[in-house]
Formats: sequence, structure tokens, C-alpha cells
Amino acid sequence: MAEFSPEKRILLAFALAILVLLGWSYYMRTVYPPPEPGATPEVAQAPAEAKPQAEPAKPAAPIVEATSEAAPPAAKQGTEERFVTVETDTATIVFSTRGAVVHSWRLKDYRDDSGQPVELVQGRTTHRGFPLSQVVADRDLEQQLNTALFVVSPDVTDLRAPGDLTFEWSDGHTVVRKRFRFDRGYLVGLETEAFSDGKPVNAAWAWRGGFGEHTGPADTSGGIEAQVFVRTEQKLLRQLARQAGQETGWLWKSPSPFPAPAGFYGGIEDRYFAALFLPRRPPLAVSAWKEEWKPEGQEKSQPLGAVAVNANGGSIQLFVGPKEISVLEQVQAPPLPDGRVPDLAEELVDYGWFWWVAKPLFLSMKWMYENWIRNYGWVIVLLTIAINLLLFPLRWKSMESSFKMQKAAPQIKAIQDRYKQYKFNDPRKQKMQEEIMALYRQHGINPLGGCLPLVLQLPFFYGFYKVLASSIEMRHAPWGLWIHDLSQKDPYYVLPITMAVTMYLSMKMTPMTMTDPRQQKMMQAMMLVFALAFLNVSAGLVLYWLVSSGVGLVQQVWINRWREKHDLAEKEAARESKKKKRKRADGEDEE
Repeated sequence: MAEFSPEKRILLAFALAILVLLGWSYYMRTVYPPPEPGATPEVAQAPAEAKPQAEPAKPAAPIVEATSEAAPPAAKQGTEERFVTVETDTATIVFSTRGAVVHSWRLKDYRDDSGQPVELVQGRTTHRGFPLSQVVADRDLEQQLNTALFVVSPDVTDLRAPGDLTFEWSDGHTVVRKRFRFDRGYLVGLETEAFSDGKPVNAAWAWRGGFGEHTGPADTSGGIEAQVFVRTEQKLLRQLARQAGQETGWLWKSPSPFPAPAGFYGGIEDRYFAALFLPRRPPLAVSAWKEEWKPEGQEKSQPLGAVAVNANGGSIQLFVGPKEISVLEQVQAPPLPDGRVPDLAEELVDYGWFWWVAKPLFLSMKWMYENWIRNYGWVIVLLTIAINLLLFPLRWKSMESSFKMQKAAPQIKAIQDRYKQYKFNDPRKQKMQEEIMALYRQHGINPLGGCLPLVLQLPFFYGFYKVLASSIEMRHAPWGLWIHDLSQKDPYYVLPITMAVTMYLSMKMTPMTMTDPRQQKMMQAMMLVFALAFLNVSAGLVLYWLVSSGVGLVQQVWINRWREKHDLAEKEAARESKKKKRKRADGEDEE
């Protein structure tokens, strides 16, 4: 069987890299399916200081020392469950006096698929717990605190920020006060006090009931499912919410993913939004686990991630909002021991390995959107054209190499035919490679030159992928006609099919450097593979590759026409040279 040339091997590797990249989300959902429903892990008491020993197998309620003691007052309890709606400039938050917890947290500036303000509290009918419930070491006491009827002050059903809400409850032995301060923006101040028979109770704030627009691995939006996270002194650690508190092998060795006390901020997030706990005085103790819930109309349960945090001194700020760079830049994280302040915009908006490409791409797109054309689809088109024009000199060099390779292809084929009877590991194969490389040097051929533009496209491809997957600005961003959301797949597959046709035409117009028909068929089959791989990726990413292929096709037409004129000029020059030589020869003969 004929061997691939070095150029074709690299091209194939590039194609496989793209396929792996595009199939990663689907791969993770199929290879790592959600675990079967199981019992909710018990919440155990965690140490107050960081220690080198392994984490306990159960999620820990972080412990801090109380700053004071207070004797419980007389019994203070509500008579019925009431709801209090808090209106801020960014959110509508609904509290229940049963447990003094949150039943709904809707963001006013962001809409869901039905056009309603996006809801970040999931699994609200499961009774698995609600955001801003309490976690304590005593499970019976925890159950009592999270189901008790609190008395709210001020006694209102609606509150408009700025303002405070205080929830109190006491049975004569235990007293709990939960205070919430609301101001402008996405930050909410949290304080809690809990005593039992005059002794302080270490209570942690918990976000339960799931988080984000889409809950669980059944999310088909193309984005990440919910994750829990914590910022340690070294870096930001993330773990899938459905795997929180369990052995994951390659990610975290301990059954509970985060040591406690863990770090400087922590919380839970989905693709575009985050619930972020920020201590006024670190460290922040963090523990995470998963709970099961069964959506209405479904037989199988789904895991919900839960996270509990506590800070030294008990005062915490809670950010619930978008992972938008301009918003996160206004939120101050606590400083690290060396004095550095974590950059929330850099850390929570994850642009991956090629952040040095993805972030400039995003900033360029946002500038063009705000100052030039208010349509991210056309921004992608214009930016892709600009990128391909910048890469055109490399494409030109690549075509020169391809033309030279095409001319040398018969000689290369002849060398390969002389050695085709030898096996791949035969030492005489090395001689074949030496002859081919000598031929490359003779003709001035760079064997890697033909695929260099494709290799350089990979960082831009991945950069656009991360921008579309991580930037909330791309959420529900329309282009026009049938494309209503660039972050979702093309519902009619028009873009990927057109892209495949464009790539096929471009390939047919590109000089073929291979002589083996089987290799040529393999390259043609790759166009079909590309089309299939792009069917379920975001429309914005397909649009980028389609425009890039279209620009490449136009450039290839121009290069081919220039080459034809150049070849004709060379042939004409050769004929003129021969004529001159004949005239000189005829003159010499006459003499």
C-alpha cells in the first residue's frame, strides 16, 4: 500500500485534531454518562484550618469560629409560608419565609428561549433544597433550620433595592438570623448568626437545587453543563456539578473535590452565568456534592450539583449574574497571600489553551459590534475576511510549494515505486526518504509549506470556538434569515452543507501533489467527514469556516489565473530563447 507523504500526514493530523475538538462535547456526554441515581451524601463537619490529610468522603460543612455568643431569645416563628419579592436593577429575587431561602432568581437583562427573564434556580419542585439554605454538621438541626417558618423584617411582600431583609427564627433553644443587603448591580451581602442553647452553631451558606439555564448533562445547547469551582492560592479549580463529591480519578483524587478551607472565592456556574461567593475576609471554606432530582414527565433522575461555603467572620458577598467581562471587571475578589488580586474576568470566562488568540478575537468582535456593525454574524464575516487577507502571503507561499510539488510528483512517484516492495520498517525505506528529500532540495520544495496555512488556521478556529462557547455576548445573537442564535447549530444545516461544497471546490482547484488515486479519494472523502462533523456545532463557528473556505476559493481562483499567465509567459520566454539559439546556430553554420 502506498505511503502518505509527510505533507499528507500533517494534513491528516490537522483534520483529526479538528474532529477531536468538535466532537469533545459529544464525546464527554456519551463516554461519561450521568451516574445512576443514588443517595444524597451526608454533610459532615470539616476542619477549620487547612491540613495535609485527605478530605473526608462526605461533603463538609465548613467550620469557622463564631465571633460572639448570644442566648436564644423567646420563641419567634411565623404562622404560614410567605413570599417576598425583591426588585433590584438587575434581578427579581423571590424569597420564601420557609427556611428563608430563594425560590427564584431571574435576571432582567437576559432572556431565555421563550423570551422570559432567564431563571437561574433549577429543580424548584424537587424539595432537594433551595439556594441560600443552611448547612450544619447536625443533619436534624439542618433540616429544622431549612424548613422552619421565619419572621421577616421589614414586614413586606415587595422590596425595592437598595434595602435590607432580615429573617429570624427561634424555638426557645435555637435562634437563627439571616440578613441580606441589596444594592445596585449583581452583588448581595450575606450575614448569618446561629446559636443553640447559647452556643454558636457553625452554619454555611449553600446553593442547592441546581443552577443555570440548563441543568444536567442533557443540555443540548452546545455549552458546558453546571460546574462547581473554587479559587485556591495556586489556581481556579473546576469540577462538573454532577461529579461533585465523588471519585473522578483523572480530575481529583479525593472523594470531595475541594479541601476546606479551600481558597478565596467559590461557587457554581453554567455556560454563561455564575453564583459566586466572595468572602470579605478569606479564607473561604468550600465543599460540594450532588443531589438527585427527577424532572416532571421523566422516569430517570438527574444529578444536581450543590456547593456550601463559609468565611471567617461570616460576612460574604454573593454575585449572581452573567460571566461578562465588563461586568466581572467591576467585581473585586479578595487578595491572595502574596498581594495579587484574582482577575475574575480572566478566570471565570474560560477561553482555553489559545486564550491569547480567543480573547483578542472577542475584543475585536465586540469593538466592531459596538462601533461599526451591530450584528455579530456580519462581524464574524468581516473579521474572517480580514484574517484570511492577513494570511494570504502564507497561502501564496503554500501554493508555490504545491505547484513545485505537483511538477515533481512524477519523479516522487517513480522513487516510491522503486521501493514499494519493501515493508515500512525495512532499512531500505530510509534510502527512499533520503532520495525524496534530495529531490525536494533540488526543486526548492518545502514539504510542510502546503499545509502551513491550514495549521495556522487551527488557533483561529479554536479561538472562534471558545468565543462562541464562552462569551455571553454570543448568546441568542442572531445573524439573519433562519439563523437566530449564532451559538446554536444551524437548524436546517444550510451552512455546513454549503461549507462542504465550498471546500470541495477549493480542493479541486488546488494543485494535487499526490499521484496515488486512493490518496486523492481519501482527500475527497474528508470533505464529507468535515460536513458531518460540522452539522451540530454552533452556526457562528460554521459561518467562520464557510467564509474562510469561500475567501480561500476566491484566492485560489486568482492564484490559478496568475499561474496560468505566468506559465504562458515562461513558455513564451522559452520559445523565444529557443528561436534566438537557433538563429545564432544558423548564423554560425553560414559562417
